[in-house]
Amino acid sequence: KVLPMCPVQNVTYVSGRSHVAAFIGEVFGGPKTYSEKHGGHREMVMHHLGKHLTEEQRRRWINLLADAADEIGLPDDPEFRSAFMAYIEWGSRLAKMNSNKGPTCDPETEPMPAWGWGVPGGPYKPPSGD
Repeated sequence: KVLPMCPVQNVTYVSGRSHVAAFIGEVFGGPKTYSEKHGGHREMVMHHLGKHLTEEQRRRWINLLADAADEIGLPDDPEFRSAFMAYIEWGSRLAKMNSNKGPTCDPETEPMPAWGWGVPGGPYKPPSGD
């Protein structure tokens, strides 16, 4: 379940909730539903281009996902939640960057993110030329 979000200019949410769930599930090692049915990482990047997401919208999305995780009963132990929220924080920052500056990667070649349950990677490194 994903709770209602604040409006985003020029965005129509068609099956958005199930797409978000499929994407996040795949990132954490679940079925490749998003890649097989919805175009994979490339399509997720493309959905954000030109949306001009604000920091307020990004934070609202994070809070809604945390609330939804509680509501559907995802594990609330520190290890699970720290990994889950680390990905949500990381991914939402990239989505905001993609929505304002353009792709942070080459969407044609960038693979679907795969998030583990351990310590996240180091600081963001923009593509050369930024």
